[in-house]
Amino acid sequence: MNNIQRELVDYIKGHPIINTHSHHLQDHIYKAFNLDSVLRQSYVNWNQVPLESTYESRVNFLEKNRYNSYFVWLEKSLQELYHFKEPLTADNWNELSGRIEEAHRDEDYHVSILTEKCQYKKIILDTYWEPGSNNGHPHIFTPTFRIDPFFFGYSPDARDHDGNSPFKLYDNVPEDLDEYIDFIEKLIILKKEEGCIALKCAIAYDRGLDFEQVSRDRAYQAVRKDPARRSKEDIKAYQDYVFINICKMAAQQKLPIQCHTGMGQLIGTNAMALKNLIEGNPDTKFVLFHCSYPWMDDVNGLLRAYDNVYPDLSWLPILSTSAAMRMLHELIEGGTSDKVSWGCDTWTSEESYGALLAFRFVLAMVLGEKVMNSYITIDDAKAIVDNIMYKNPLKLYY
Repeated sequence: MNNIQRELVDYIKGHPIINTHSHHLQDHIYKAFNLDSVLRQSYVNWNQVPLESTYESRVNFLEKNRYNSYFVWLEKSLQELYHFKEPLTADNWNELSGRIEEAHRDEDYHVSILTEKCQYKKIILDTYWEPGSNNGHPHIFTPTFRIDPFFFGYSPDARDHDGNSPFKLYDNVPEDLDEYIDFIEKLIILKKEEGCIALKCAIAYDRGLDFEQVSRDRAYQAVRKDPARRSKEDIKAYQDYVFINICKMAAQQKLPIQCHTGMGQLIGTNAMALKNLIEGNPDTKFVLFHCSYPWMDDVNGLLRAYDNVYPDLSWLPILSTSAAMRMLHELIEGGTSDKVSWGCDTWTSEESYGALLAFRFVLAMVLGEKVMNSYITIDDAKAIVDNIMYKNPLKLYY
C-alpha cells in the first residue's frame, strides 16, 4: 500500500456515515445469538448450502462458500469484531460462536456495533415485516415506508413476496379503487408525520419494473372481475395504476422512492425498465438501489439522461466487490458523485460491519487509483468520500 492509499484508508476509516438501507432485526432476535444465527441471517445463506450443527456440515458449508464475496467480507467482520485472527474452520467454529454469544448477552451490543464500530450517524431502516418502524431505536434508525403490499390490494387473498398485503397490515382497507388510492395517500402522509423519510419499493421480487400509464377504468377491471377470470394483464394494469399514483404522492410529499433494481425475479428488473416511469414523473426522486446489478450500465445511462435519478451502491460491494469498483469508477467519470449514496442492506450488525468494510475497500481502491493516475487530486478524492458517505444522503433524505 502506497502513501496515497494509506492516507485515503485512514480518512475513510474515520468518516461518519449515513447508511441509506438496512433491514436490521428487532432486539429479541439477538437473544441466544451465535455464529449459526449470524450465518443464517446473512446473504451467505442465500447460496443455499445446508448448515447443520455437525462437523461434516460445517466443513461442507465452508468449502462451498469460502471464496464467495458475501462470506469473505462477513468473515473479515467477525475476525475484527471478535478478535479472531484465524480463518473460520470447523475446528474453531465453536470458539468463535461462543465469543459471539457472550458479547450478545449485553442487550445493547448489537446497536453499539452500529453506532460505535461502524460510526453510523443514521440508518434508513426498511422493516418490511412492520412497514415504517424504527425498531424502537429512533436515535439511530430512521424508517422508510415499504409500499409493496399496496400492489396487492386487488384481492384479500393476494400477497407480496414477504407474505404481506394491505388487508393483512391495515384495518378498513377500501375495495373501491378511488377510495383505495385515497387510503394509500393518507397512510403515506401519516407515515411521513411519524418519521418516515422515504418510500421503498421492492416489487422486483414479484414482477418486472415495466410500469406503464394506465387508465382508471382499465385498472378497475382487476378489482371488478371474478378472481377466476382475472388475468396477469389485469393485475399488471392495476399495479401500474397504483404505482403511478404513488409516484405522484411521493413528489407531493417530497419523499424519495427507493427502488430495488437488478436482482430479484431477474426478468424485467433491470433499471432501464423504469425509464418511462422516471421520465413521466420528473418531480419524483428515484433512488436506484444496487445500481441494477448485473445490468449496471442501465443506471449510468439513466443518470446521464434524467435529473431525478439517484444511484445507490447498497448491497453491491458484498454482492460483487469488483462490480462495485467498476460502478464507482463510472459514476465518478459521469461527474455525478454528488448524487451517490451507500447502504449496507443487511439484517445483522455483524454483516453490516462486513458490508461497510467492503464499501471502504471499494472507495479506497477506486479513489486511490484515480489519484495515482492523476485523474483527480487527493483533495478531490476526500471530497468524494465526504459526499458519498455523508453529504449526499443528508441532502437527499434529511
